[in-house]
Amino acid sequence: MKPLAFFRTPEVAKVLGRAARCTSTVVSLHTFERGKEGLRITGQGQCAACTYVAGLRGGNSACRRSRESAAVDAQRLKALMPFFCHMGFACIRVFPLLEEAPGFVLTFGPYCPPEGAGSIETSALEGLSELGAAPDAAFARALTDVPELPVVTVPGIVEWTIDALQELWVRFRVSDESDGSDGSDGVLETGPVDSEEAALRPRRRAKSHAVSPDPYRAGPIAAALAGGAQNQARALVRAVLDETRSGQRARIAVKRARMLALVGAVFEAAERAEIDTAPCRARLPQFLEEVERARTDLRLADAAMRLLSILKRKVARDAALVPKLNLGTSGNDGYAELNAILLPRLVDGITLNEVAAKLGQHPTAITHRLQRKFGMSFSEYIGRLRVDRAKELLRRTRLTVTEVARRVGISDTSNFAKLFHKFESMSPVKYREQFGKKR
Repeated sequence: MKPLAFFRTPEVAKVLGRAARCTSTVVSLHTFERGKEGLRITGQGQCAACTYVAGLRGGNSACRRSRESAAVDAQRLKALMPFFCHMGFACIRVFPLLEEAPGFVLTFGPYCPPEGAGSIETSALEGLSELGAAPDAAFARALTDVPELPVVTVPGIVEWTIDALQELWVRFRVSDESDGSDGSDGVLETGPVDSEEAALRPRRRAKSHAVSPDPYRAGPIAAALAGGAQNQARALVRAVLDETRSGQRARIAVKRARMLALVGAVFEAAERAEIDTAPCRARLPQFLEEVERARTDLRLADAAMRLLSILKRKVARDAALVPKLNLGTSGNDGYAELNAILLPRLVDGITLNEVAAKLGQHPTAITHRLQRKFGMSFSEYIGRLRVDRAKELLRRTRLTVTEVARRVGISDTSNFAKLFHKFESMSPVKYREQFGKKR
């Protein structure tokens, strides 16, 4: 069975239907090729707001352009991509089987985070104005059909949906192989595999792009705060803001929503690492007010860091709230001790064995605990630190790529380009062209 036939099976419809019910919104699948959205293959759920906009002149085209831009980013980053459509509604795009079926993209939405519910009508009115339309009674009724959902709810359901689809795809592949079919018209097997040979055959799973999506750099931000590296955390927050625009400068309303999503994602990453976020949550009302008043990127970053820095102070006051890496014998927080060794040595370079020797621990223990708590191995952690520092230099300076590579501790430009592409799915030159400061 080909991917197109797979996506049209009752089993896939059941997964998408469950996702639509959980989010109370629309889930749809389109073809996607060369940056352009094609046919709608399947979908579940209905939305009065989308139906209303589709009935306006130019409405469908505007919606499609918003989705196409997000799909390009999702494909480039190999992760789910939250975005705001031209009406200001929140949505998510993701490629469920990017490696084996890159021509199919899922859309979840629209929905509205409760934190941004007060501005949804304003954003929608701006979208109507751009279409040359005036609001009416039907428009007001349609807005009530956009569900309010916590900022981390929809991404979590998207992750679950992608997992379920990938598991179905793997089971389908095993079924095809066991019955010898070429996949053109096979039937998806829903029960256990009876063939001993098929059961013992290694099950090749498509590489996951949505299991650990991190478009907000939530894992590295949480790790930086846990390790006391507040400047590193701030640089990552600013990077998320700088990378918001896609083709044109993003409206401040979009960036406000992006900061709300970033904070929610960092909370989730911190909680996975067993960091207590309760003190931060107590300050959320004040943070929301600051975000609403913010008119610049700097003010948005300041608001986010005033909130998130509480995590750093909490960790510093009570290291027991962060499971220690048991990296050293001094009793100090393991992550802070690790960062104290790594950050000054990024340019000169430092190996895992050297770090392990300084901390008196086995190298495997260090990388395994980093992976378990923050989703990064030691080499990924070092690479992420270097690439994030390089991105800031590429955005804010005119240094050559070779000089940028040297300043983050990589002497070979080709190795730097490979490392950069590994994390950003684009070259350093392309990144500068897209996000560099215009002079």
